[in-house]
Amino acid sequence: MVYLVGAGPGDCGLITQKGLECIKNAEVIVYDHLANPTLLNHANENCLLIYAGKIAGNHHMVQEKINDTLVKYGKTQNVVRLKGGDPFIFGRGGEEAAALAKNYIPYEIVPGVSSCYGAAEYCGIPVTHRGVATSFHVITGHEKSGSETVDYSALAKLKGTLVFLMGLAFAQNISARLIENGKAETTPAAIISSGTTENQKCVTGTLKDIPEMAKKMSSPAIILVGDVVNLQNDWFKPTDKKILTTGTKSMNAQIRKAAGKTAVTEISLIKTVPINFELFCKTDLSHFSHIVFTSENGVDIFFDYMNRSETDIRTLRDTKFAVVGKKTALALKEKGIFADIIPRIHSGSELAKLLCGADCENILLIRAENGADIIPDILSENNISFTDLKLYRTETDFSKQELLNLCVPETDYIILSSGSAAKAFSQMSECKTTAKFISIGNETTKAAQSCGIEIYKTAENATAEGIIECIRRDTK
Repeated sequence: MVYLVGAGPGDCGLITQKGLECIKNAEVIVYDHLANPTLLNHANENCLLIYAGKIAGNHHMVQEKINDTLVKYGKTQNVVRLKGGDPFIFGRGGEEAAALAKNYIPYEIVPGVSSCYGAAEYCGIPVTHRGVATSFHVITGHEKSGSETVDYSALAKLKGTLVFLMGLAFAQNISARLIENGKAETTPAAIISSGTTENQKCVTGTLKDIPEMAKKMSSPAIILVGDVVNLQNDWFKPTDKKILTTGTKSMNAQIRKAAGKTAVTEISLIKTVPINFELFCKTDLSHFSHIVFTSENGVDIFFDYMNRSETDIRTLRDTKFAVVGKKTALALKEKGIFADIIPRIHSGSELAKLLCGADCENILLIRAENGADIIPDILSENNISFTDLKLYRTETDFSKQELLNLCVPETDYIILSSGSAAKAFSQMSECKTTAKFISIGNETTKAAQSCGIEIYKTAENATAEGIIECIRRDTK
């Protein structure tokens, strides 16, 4: 089954609910450059991501190859073809649907918000307005002079708003052809680049000004011609700084929430793989005076394993719980348990020091297989009895490599919220960047530096809120 999904014009919040559900359930996603990268963060960790490119003048994958890819995977898997804007508005979705039908592959169309009106609306320009424009017309601008199929003599006579998509490189021809066919050269015009995103830029003028206006803009862009341009009333204020966060899905979501209206692109460079279920089943949980969690992942996997192994929660009735920080404490609270020990500073070493000062007879330490050894080292040095139970492994998600390298050049700040994220970034990044690296804490900073990453600033408070506050202070 293949779903041809419109990703919307750029703002990740503009995708439809059905489109987002398709992404979450997909086994394969074939995505374009114009699809907001954050949308792919909703995909299952085992989902195969295939970059189709489709940047103007530089097609990573030609259309015939895209069609073949959809047919190949659509025969046996749940596939999403994620396209910027709407799949059927100059998106060649019709060709993809025809290829699927020809090969008897079932498919569904999930419409998306098109830039032909969405970008205009984010600039406060209504494409229709009572008494000004009672219609709007969407035209391909991607035609060279002398090989046109567009009837400019008919367009010049229309009273409605003209919207040209993919026309930036042909702005000179569009302006000249409309004027020579009778459109007043003083007709208001606008060019909108990267509409609905933090890179949005809008310039206005008249029809004769379009060629000069186009020189100030970059693709993707739309060209508007009509009196509605005079109604422009800016309401969307793009933020000055663009942030990329690279941690787990949970951490990225927390950072986006903390950032408020500041633009955040989420790309999870790491994934969590549960391990050692059989070892967990053999562990006598009632034997321990304290259970220690070093992350939210550990909490979730521990209680999932309890459920899978049908271990009664009353086994833990006399157990005390320690966590590395407030977010891990909140994850534990959601399981109906309040942490007994929480360090003031989110830090493995601070947690270990508290454990050494507590009355701990025997500790069960729940952590990642490839996590830092700070806690076990300190416990060993202080002769504290503990069992080191590694219930998950953090792995680099190499399926995000192309996506990462598309985003890095346009980023001002890159957030590293764990040593694993720092390692993953160093393994996958292929381009130089002037972005400033922000670390969640001292331990992550040390891990990043060992990978050759220069940290610009380390958050004073090792939380999502602390990271965003660090960036805000830097931009004041």
